[in-house]
This record gives sequence, structure tokens and C-alpha cells, in this order.
Amino acid sequence: MEKLSDQRLLDLIRTGNHPAFTTLVNRHWEALYRYTCSRIRQEADAVDIVQEIFISCWNNRDTLYTDANDSLASWLFKAARYCIIDHYSRPHTTIYNEALLEATLQELADNATTVQLEFKELQQRLEAEIALLPDRLRIPYRMSRDTGLRLREIAEQLSLSEQTVKNNISAALQHLRMRLQHDDALSVLLLMILLQSHSH
Repeated sequence: MEKLSDQRLLDLIRTGNHPAFTTLVNRHWEALYRYTCSRIRQEADAVDIVQEIFISCWNNRDTLYTDANDSLASWLFKAARYCIIDHYSRPHTTIYNEALLEATLQELADNATTVQLEFKELQQRLEAEIALLPDRLRIPYRMSRDTGLRLREIAEQLSLSEQTVKNNISAALQHLRMRLQHDDALSVLLLMILLQSHSH
């Protein structure tokens, strides 16, 4: 599979082909990790970010696309830039290299208005879709997102097992991803950030 293009690998990945996904990860992992690590200077955090990007790739495999060269690299590096910004937006995060962060921000500055508008639109659509969820999914999802309650606390309040609560929240997230799928990379990345923050 090593000789297949990224596009061909994506075709296989969309059918659930795990070896093809492993080949894609191995092909891009090192370059993506080096780029991310150069921006945040924390190896463990860089590994976490790259892992999250590839997890997102698998979860959103039906919406991914390659560039004119049949490569997924441009999508991956754009995802990394957004994840780096998200990383620095968290409380108590140390900025190790302000120049590099500024450069990353500048790469996105030209599209700032578009990003804000699409993010706002996605938030509104997300809220609308949440409202349509059945009670068994909507209630634990909102309790987790809006109040920050732990699984154990939600389970106690709803008189359910922790596993049931976990399954229902996961089902809610999966449903929302499917309902809010987009073809363009920017919307996929923004949705990834939205749902990631909602699942914590």
C-alpha cells in the first residue's frame, strides 16, 4: 500500500480499511509532528495534537479530500494550524515562541472574517441539531457540555450506569458529526474544534 497515492488510500479508508489508514498515518506522521512540535515546543502536547488530527481524519473520513497532487498534506497542516491556535487558547498555556505563534495566526488572518462567520453559523446549526436529539441523548450531552458534570455525576442524577451515559454521549456526538458534515476543509476543522470542546 505504500506506493498508493493519498487519494487512493482515502478511497480505501472510506470503506473502513484500517491498513490503508495506517499507511496514511505512517506517511504523514513525522512531518506533521515536527511542524506541530516546532510551534508549541512541547513534545507530549505535539503528539496529542497529531493523534487528535488523525483520529479526526478517521472519524471524518467521508468528508476528507486531497489536493491537486492527490496529497492530504495540505489538509493535515491546515488542521495542525487550527489545533495549535486552539491549544494556545486554553487557560494557563505557556507560549514558548511568540514569533511562531504570530506566524501561525498570520496564516489564518486573511480568512478571519470567513472563519468567524462559518464558526457562528456552525454553532447555530449545532444548537438546532442538539435540540432535535431524543431525550436519552440530548439530556446527558447537555449535562456534560453545559455543566461540566462527570460521567459518574450524570449517571447518578439520571439513575443510569456510567457506561450507558458514556454510550449516549458518544452516540450524540456521532449523530451531530453526521448531521453537520461539510465538504470544505475549513468547516470540517471548525466542526472538529466545536465538538471536541463539547465532548470534554
